[in-house]
Amino acid sequence: MRKVSYLVILLALSLNSSGIHASCGAASCPLNLHRYLKRGWLQIGLTHEYINQDELFVGSDRAFVGAIPRHHDEVQTLNQRTVLNLQYGVSDAIAVKILLPFIHREHTHIHHHQGEDLWEQWNFTGLGDITATGDFVVVLPKEPFDPYVSFSVGAKLASGVTNAVNAEGESAEITIQPGTGSVDGLVGLNYRQALVSVPTLTGTYGSVPLSASLLYQFNGRGRYDYRFGNSLLAHVGTGYQLVDRASVLFQLNARFQGFADVGRSGEPREDTGGTWIFASPGLDVQLGNTLRAHAYVQIPLYQKVHGIQQTARLNLLFGLSYDVPLLSV
Repeated sequence: MRKVSYLVILLALSLNSSGIHASCGAASCPLNLHRYLKRGWLQIGLTHEYINQDELFVGSDRAFVGAIPRHHDEVQTLNQRTVLNLQYGVSDAIAVKILLPFIHREHTHIHHHQGEDLWEQWNFTGLGDITATGDFVVVLPKEPFDPYVSFSVGAKLASGVTNAVNAEGESAEITIQPGTGSVDGLVGLNYRQALVSVPTLTGTYGSVPLSASLLYQFNGRGRYDYRFGNSLLAHVGTGYQLVDRASVLFQLNARFQGFADVGRSGEPREDTGGTWIFASPGLDVQLGNTLRAHAYVQIPLYQKVHGIQQTARLNLLFGLSYDVPLLSV
């Protein structure tokens, strides 16, 4: 019973430091995939996100290509992001985490030049910005229904590709490059607690957890002095254990992002930042004692963008995680 309760409560909301960069539609899922690890355990995870931004919004309303005329009008951006996650429990109260993303992006817009409308396309893959965070527990659960509280600090490094070009050799816009070229700071707060035990479909009992987290990202200046607007991620989630090795999950995810400082880039500041709220149902399956798989569908409930921006009808995320004991504990 105690073991089952811990397994469910560990399906918590994430410290996902990846952003949704507005204007040209670079995106990632603001989901919570964080798990508490005890001392000496290493978790190796691999996630894949699929986001096809084929809709345009003006404010909170659907729009069309060119609804607000710009130097170029956005048409579509396909984002695929594969992330290697490494998390290690230094002690029962301290864990470190590294995210190594690889970005594939296909982008199309219409460029207006001297009375001509030119379709321009990009299709590239490159290393994204590496993120390193530390998780420090301030309230460690001693019993299955005790609360867990931690705070996190970290940084996103300027390690990603910032010079991706198309077949004609034209550089992609800053907002769709795999990397931002900036060093950003991260601070977060996490809370988790099992609320009640309920029967599963097989007659055993599992706990229903409540999870909540906040993550604030302070963005620095990157290429051409472009600085993405600071952002706040907020998550609330729970889950229900269907059978011994499978649970249904649910999260509400919100992202609030301010206007960018476009620096010397020439990008339109008025098309950056906004508010996004998602409902994210998911499924977690335990494939072995230390191997798990999960999948989420992220559905936008509310979107209010600044200016005109690309959005997606839904986001998809799939992942695997494997826990390795590095110390005899």
